[in-house]
Amino acid sequence: MRRCSSLLLAVLMVLTLCTGCGSRKDEPERTPKPTAETVQTPDFDPADVTPAMWKVTDDAGHTLYLFGTIHVGDGRSDTALEKILPTVDSCDALALEFDLMEYEQDMQAQMQTVLTFALTDGSKVTDQMPDELFARAKDLLDEAGVYNDMLQSYNVQFWSTLVDQGVMMTRSDLSPDYAMDSKLCAHAYDTDLPVYSVESAQEQYDLLNSVPDELAVAMIEDTLDSMDTYNDDLSEMYALWLSGATDELLAFIEADEEPDPEEYPPELITMAEIFNRAMGPDRNEGMSKKALEYLASGKTVFFAVGAAHMLGEEGLVQLLTEAGCTVERYDYAA
Repeated sequence: MRRCSSLLLAVLMVLTLCTGCGSRKDEPERTPKPTAETVQTPDFDPADVTPAMWKVTDDAGHTLYLFGTIHVGDGRSDTALEKILPTVDSCDALALEFDLMEYEQDMQAQMQTVLTFALTDGSKVTDQMPDELFARAKDLLDEAGVYNDMLQSYNVQFWSTLVDQGVMMTRSDLSPDYAMDSKLCAHAYDTDLPVYSVESAQEQYDLLNSVPDELAVAMIEDTLDSMDTYNDDLSEMYALWLSGATDELLAFIEADEEPDPEEYPPELITMAEIFNRAMGPDRNEGMSKKALEYLASGKTVFFAVGAAHMLGEEGLVQLLTEAGCTVERYDYAA
């Protein structure tokens, strides 16, 4: 139902918000978290690293660049960054889903995030999911070295995101240290390039918190059931992103999100369809309006949001084309 495509749609929950609030006396052996120092980058031809980027021009001749990000990677992401930085540095501002560095420095905003998912009625997440499923999720978080008992005070929606990250930490050859949006944000701060927030962190977390309990439980179960194929799936998605194979990437995302009608009841499938629409097309509408505002301002903006937002009939490329803009795919060989 959802294994990898969230890495192209939303900034994932920051585990340190809650996992540092307690400790266990007898910690199990942890699986080392993939980092920029430990991730092994395969041999590759830099010429093959061509992530999709578009130049957008409105009828007044104003320009904006579209670039789809991904929230994991390896050393090949550094090559991708090197290739796009001349374009980034030619712009007047960088637009991201939200200003990551500003959020990281804002303790009040982070506490608000915690409160978004906290169970304040005295209940526990164990009241929201089957005992066996909780045990499986807890074992995974133990393996990742991020579990503590205080996490039981956060809801099943939060746990769905925790499990996503736990699988990424323990089963992936890629690392969030190479997240392209984070690298772009750091570069902007280093070079005093203004950073615009297309959305806000709280908007994203409110959206995650809107998932019905039944769907959140199904997401957790689906993620745990697909752990054995997670690394292969994520590696395939990353390779498609690196090469700029947008048609194939769109097909991957759609297959990743499509619930199996033989496995899930109709009401759960309807919930998934509503949530996927809220995560993708509905947000794309707001993002396209922001892009048009930036264009109208006359400033040249490098508009970098999750790659899934660019693609398909309701993606940003199509929406801006329908709005009367000229949208041209960037040619790295030119």
